[in-house]
Amino acid sequence: MTDLLRLDATALALIGHDVAMVPDAAMAAPTPCEGWTVADLLRHMNERHEAIARTALPALEPSGDPRGDFALTASRCLAVLERAGETVTMPRLGPLSTEWVLGIHAVDMLVHRWDLARALGTAPAAPSWITDAALPLARANTAPGSPLNGPGGAYRPPLAEDPARPAIDNIAALLGRDPRWSPAI
Repeated sequence: MTDLLRLDATALALIGHDVAMVPDAAMAAPTPCEGWTVADLLRHMNERHEAIARTALPALEPSGDPRGDFALTASRCLAVLERAGETVTMPRLGPLSTEWVLGIHAVDMLVHRWDLARALGTAPAAPSWITDAALPLARANTAPGSPLNGPGGAYRPPLAEDPARPAIDNIAALLGRDPRWSPAI
């Protein structure tokens, strides 16, 4: 579990930096998450982090600034996952393998970082060890029969990988994002 905790903590640190740097003017920008603005994406991540944190910690009231709340909610979530042992009780899902949850969460954070970068018109740079570790996790998370993709799942059906694309674009594609997405001008 130590490797997955390290991967997840690093993914959270990378996106945490990007979230803190989002300018006010970008909060209403569209993202690759259909119908979501940057502010919606940040609130979504904070809500999911806080749902996990509340399984072991007292509730935290949002401040009204999802950028400012991100570091606190992310650190609370990671602390709960770090202390969970072999299983963690997830809201609405019940007890799950902590390793499985960490793998899903790390991939989610990398892809939400990709979403944010695309919304802001930038490219997310990540050390190759992170994308090399995350790509097989994304494949496993979205394999045929996974409860995570398709109707009722967390992701859209996976799109095809392309070895000519950067690994992060293939990870995003596996979670149903169009690797060519850019904001409409």
